Amino acid sequence: MRLLHTSDWHLGRSFHGASLLEEQAAALARIIELAREAEVDAVVIAGDLYDRTIPPAEAVLLFNDTLAQLRQDGAAVVAIAGNHDSHVRVSIYDPLLAAFGVTIRGDVRRADQPVLVQPRRGGTPVAIYPLPYLEPAVDGPWLARGPEGDSAAPTRLRHEDVTRLALGRIRRDREGRPDHHAVLVAHTFVAGGQTSESERELTLGNVDRVSVEAFAGFDYVALGHLHG
Repeated sequence: MRLLHTSDWHLGRSFHGASLLEEQAAALARIIELAREAEVDAVVIAGDLYDRTIPPAEAVLLFNDTLAQLRQDGAAVVAIAGNHDSHVRVSIYDPLLAAFGVTIRGDVRRADQPVLVQPRRGGTPVAIYPLPYLEPAVDGPWLARGPEGDSAAPTRLRHEDVTRLALGRIRRDREGRPDHHAVLVAHTFVAGGQTSESERELTLGNVDRVSVEAFAGFDYVALGHLHG
């Protein structure tokens, strides 16, 4: 399978008051060109599709046009909401778009519902699990619920905790797909990663860090958030 892994498009971002939309359009045109030349099976966008929760209309149009072109060239598109995105807004049409080969996942409750991609050149099917950015205080209580609806979650959850809870649900789905390779798409700060000046601090200390070991068992993990 050929996978083009991208992330952190931050469409609609400005630099000292000047719009970067023209430069971003040029970068996305290159992504379209790469996907076409390599005949990729899927293009992944691992979060921060936009630079803010309510992006400018021009950024939304650029995003829509880019996804339409990628699909026209034959690639499935799998995207997730990042910490800069409105989870509800970016994924409002996800159930409808999925029927046309475009997934934009913002609801963690659907993280264990993979996008199934059959490689164009044949071979083993691939299950791509889109796990949007997790807010411990918001997503933790639901993720901690057991089969009977009970919650045994600690009062203060870290990113590591909620990520492992979400991955536990995904792994249970994986058990029923032994013939599928598995790709995870996530937007998080993995311990050991290097920060850069273009990122914005989310927390104090290291409570936002997730260990590499949490992602064991996947064939590929497509991460976003750290721009390097």
